[in-house]
Amino acid sequence: MTNYTVDTLNLGEFTTESGEVINNLQLRYEHVGYQGQPLVVVCHALTGNHLTYGTDDNHGWWREIIDGGYMPINDYQFLTFNVIGSPFGSSSPLNDPDFPRHLTLRDIVRANELGIEALGYENINILIGGSLGGMQAIEMLYNQRFTVDKAVILAATDKTSSYSRAFNEIARQAIHIGGKEGLSIARQLGFLTYRSSKSYDQRFTPDEVVEYQQYQGDKFKQQFDLNCYITLLDVLDSHNIDRGRQDVDQVFSQIDTKVLTMGFIDDLLYPDDQVKALGERFKYHRHFFVPDNVGHDGFLLNFNRWAPNLYHFLNLKHFKRK
Repeated sequence: MTNYTVDTLNLGEFTTESGEVINNLQLRYEHVGYQGQPLVVVCHALTGNHLTYGTDDNHGWWREIIDGGYMPINDYQFLTFNVIGSPFGSSSPLNDPDFPRHLTLRDIVRANELGIEALGYENINILIGGSLGGMQAIEMLYNQRFTVDKAVILAATDKTSSYSRAFNEIARQAIHIGGKEGLSIARQLGFLTYRSSKSYDQRFTPDEVVEYQQYQGDKFKQQFDLNCYITLLDVLDSHNIDRGRQDVDQVFSQIDTKVLTMGFIDDLLYPDDQVKALGERFKYHRHFFVPDNVGHDGFLLNFNRWAPNLYHFLNLKHFKRK
């Protein structure tokens, strides 16, 4: 039986970039596998959680990647933290009335790094994440608090685009005006940016799509905390690896981490050419373009379209410097 743990770390006082303080930083996490196996740190996306693998009764959001043999459970140990600000167990507006009003991507990354250290890890064999998870991976690579052998960045770029930020601002306005109903509208708006128009045309008639959108919005407003969503939109908007830094290219061109980037066709938020451009800042880099018309959410779906390339990359023994 594979070791499986879901637990919460209590890490004491934590000061954010803005100078606000979390009195007792809590990090909910999932660990699956055995100590001594290569460590995979998985970073989750905006509304995701720490349950990458999950249980037999409640499969995690990337269970199919692991059980499908692309990252076999017997070959690795997996660690995922629920990011602070999220409503699924880590410190957030849901469980801390004094939670900071201003949170950045660098705050959640630094919290995750403290969690990795608290669990006793010094090296990361594979660092992987999609969308907001990919942004976390980018920040961790810059910070260099751990030796990272290989990194996989899916559907993420070196900064959140103006296009993405515009949608996030509309979502905020909907929430401020409509409360929980506004949260439903914000989620429906988000879904339109996560999927391509081609995928919608293939799946739905014009009448069906209205019902589907309403279903997604209604489900989300029951499952996700309103204030947490606003907090995480701020986190998303804060992402810019070059903010206040002049040495990013120098750092990325010198670290020995082997980096794979993946871009997805029809991704409105993080187009393939921008994902590839991020990867080209690293010394060792490969890029794969996924010709799957789902759009941005491709990294959560249709694994057989892109996971074989992940498997190949993870098993490469020789990597030429560009």
